[in-house]
Formats: sequence, C-alpha cells, structure tokens
Amino acid sequence: MKRKHRHTLGLVLKRTHFFETIAVFLIVFFIAAFVIYRCEDVFPTYGAALWYCFELVTTVGFGELVAVTRIGRILSILLSAYSIGMIAIITSTVVTYHQIKIKSQEDSIALFMDKLEKLPELSREELADISERIRNLRS
Repeated sequence: MKRKHRHTLGLVLKRTHFFETIAVFLIVFFIAAFVIYRCEDVFPTYGAALWYCFELVTTVGFGELVAVTRIGRILSILLSAYSIGMIAIITSTVVTYHQIKIKSQEDSIALFMDKLEKLPELSREELADISERIRNLRS
C-alpha cells in the first residue's frame, strides 16, 4: 500500500474512532458471553457461551445451543442488533476511505488538467512536474 493511501486510511480510522468502536464491541461481546454463561444452564463452559455469541454476531446460528432464559434471550437480541450496527460501521468506514481516495484523485486530475490548459505559460519546473506525473501514471 502506498504511503499516501496508508496516511489516508489512518486518518479515516482515527476520524471514525474505528479502533475505539471495535474495542467497545469486543468488551460488550465478552461481557455478554459471560452473563449468558452464568444465566444459562445450556452452556457448560464459558467457551461454549463465547461460541454461541460468535454465532449470533456472525449470524451463522447453527442452532445447536440456544438461550432459554429471559435474560439470555434479551442479551441475544441486543448482541445481534449491536452486531448489525457494527457491520454498518465497518462498511461505512471502508466507503469513507474510498470516497476520500477518489476525491483526492479527482482533485489531482483537475489540477493536472488546469495546468495542461495553461501549458505555454508554465515554467520549466512546472513542466518537469507534469512530465514526472505522466511517467508515474504509466508505471
């Protein structure tokens, strides 16, 4: 990945608080698994409760084990809804990154076209810059 794109990605991740959002989601995920493990007799281990929560979040839902208590079902519903929101956040972060990347390219092309229109008026340095950009585009 080019340095410019890494920088743009870093800005998008920072602006959208992506890592903080993922951290909160993971905390909620592990707490929900623990509460479900403690409230449900169906899950013999914490690992089984984690697997159940993973099935909820990924919407795989094998159906081997299901929550039967009220608190377990409520937490299952909330975790499922929360994970749908997380998918939307991840998707919007990817879209934001690509929008910024495209906008940057459009701005660069517009500036390049503006310089081409004023070709006779450009200095040697500006002509060298245009020549270098053309070489970079071809490679």
